[in-house]
Amino acid sequence: MFGVSKKHIQDNNGFIMISSYVILLLLTGLVVAGSIRAYNTSKLTLRSQESLQAIYAAQSGIEKVKQELEILFSAHFYSPTGAWSISSFSWFDSLLSESPPYSFPVTGTLATGSYTVSIIDVQRIDNGDGRDVILQAQGTSGSTTKTIQAVIRYGLKASKVFDYTYFINNFGWFWGSSITANGDVRSNGDFSFRYNPKVNGNAYAAYNPSLGSGGNVLGTNRYDSWSTYLATAPSIARPGNPTAPSEDLNHNGILDTGEDTNGNGLLDTYEFEFGYDGTSSQYNAQEVVPMPYLGDLDYYKTVVTNAGGQIKQGGSVIVDAVLEGDIVLVGTPSNPIEINGPVVITGDVLIKGVVKGQGTIYAGRNVHILGNITYDDPPVWPKPDTNPEQTLQENQSKDFLGLAAKGNVVVGDYTDSSWNYVKNYIKPSFTGEYPVDDTDSTNGYVKYYKNGLPYFDGNYTNYDGGKKSDGTNRRYYESSLDNYSFSSLSEPYYQITRIDAFMYTNHAFTGRTGSLTINGGIVSRDEAIIFSGSITMNYDPRIKQFSDTFYLPKDLSEPEVVAWKEL
Repeated sequence: MFGVSKKHIQDNNGFIMISSYVILLLLTGLVVAGSIRAYNTSKLTLRSQESLQAIYAAQSGIEKVKQELEILFSAHFYSPTGAWSISSFSWFDSLLSESPPYSFPVTGTLATGSYTVSIIDVQRIDNGDGRDVILQAQGTSGSTTKTIQAVIRYGLKASKVFDYTYFINNFGWFWGSSITANGDVRSNGDFSFRYNPKVNGNAYAAYNPSLGSGGNVLGTNRYDSWSTYLATAPSIARPGNPTAPSEDLNHNGILDTGEDTNGNGLLDTYEFEFGYDGTSSQYNAQEVVPMPYLGDLDYYKTVVTNAGGQIKQGGSVIVDAVLEGDIVLVGTPSNPIEINGPVVITGDVLIKGVVKGQGTIYAGRNVHILGNITYDDPPVWPKPDTNPEQTLQENQSKDFLGLAAKGNVVVGDYTDSSWNYVKNYIKPSFTGEYPVDDTDSTNGYVKYYKNGLPYFDGNYTNYDGGKKSDGTNRRYYESSLDNYSFSSLSEPYYQITRIDAFMYTNHAFTGRTGSLTINGGIVSRDEAIIFSGSITMNYDPRIKQFSDTFYLPKDLSEPEVVAWKEL
């Protein structure tokens, strides 16, 4: 039997105590290290959070200033009629003056921090039709400060009124079961439906006390189901949305070639943002959408000159950017009217026939549509469409005509006896007075002043103070040609059945037609189309995609951040 001495036992106890102490030290070190690491992590997290909050504070300051500048400049930019001048953009230059219309720096406090915004510079953009405002903002959160710099662009773009196949700056009205709009419709007043017209799109009415409008869509409209639209809508009408159905196209229960183009084992569904989805909604009490009132055409003269716009026919240039006076344009399949870019005609434009190319004609007075206007190569929107992006690109280069009148757009032969019926709808009480621009005095629209503003009395059947080519008095809806010459150029009203164009006028869109199809749209203040049979309007969705390409009348765009960086 082995014995254990007392001394040996004591030594072992001492070893155990020393080991326990070392372990305790190690554990304490680990706890302390963990605490330090947790503290550092927490500190880093706090700094990261403060950094983000400082950036957000600086960005909030930029947004505040951007919006306040937009509100102040809009009030300066538009006249009471909506007319504007390109020189108005010099307002931004004065932000750098000793007495600016808006004072910097701008400070503010948020729940998570604060900001200070200063202006660095104002730079003119192309053609002077806008400004880039360079802002610098410091944002602070806790002990962290961040600085960002943003370039805000205030400029022009094609007006939102061209988002609709029918836009009226007064009260809108669709009275007739044979009216069809394949696109959205909108008015800056109430919108009235009677006798169940069809709208394959949405209808909008604006709350507008100046017109006495409560902003109501009155009555109901029909609309096609999605499948019916695909089966019956014309090829030139906008596509359905989705453009191809998510179903077995061949109805054989299996995936066939073309039904699974991306190879994911599922049937394809193609979307097109501006297609028809088989529903129609009515929206009341909407905001007024400003019309891009054509005041002084000097801006557009500069635009067309810089763009090199032309009209050719038979290989000859007949309009090189700007033409002083009136013009008659008659195109045929073998000798079409060829338009390339925008042009300005300072007088009347009288037009009919075949058109090819892309561009917009600005008229200093009226546009008179003497007969059918047809594209040589129109856009085509298959229904359904299994490759909408390719279709969009193909249609981008297809023919497009814009017609913009500082006066009226008039369809048909106003010397015909049937025009007497039209006259009832282009004078009070069907129309009413409204403010105009001082530049409208050239065309006789400044009849009197109220509260310092020029007004037109709304009677388009009166004489405008001008003369026709034979020396007789001219009415607002008439051209400057004598009646005999005008009538000899005009087609009988019942033969006017198709207009391929997007048409804009400051004043009235009016006329006498047969069963009419408009491939594009109408934008006007007052509208009085007297048609026999039916009227169909097919929206051209290329407007929303390529508006700058077509040079339609412009309006003030929403401010856009074109550059951003952290300093």
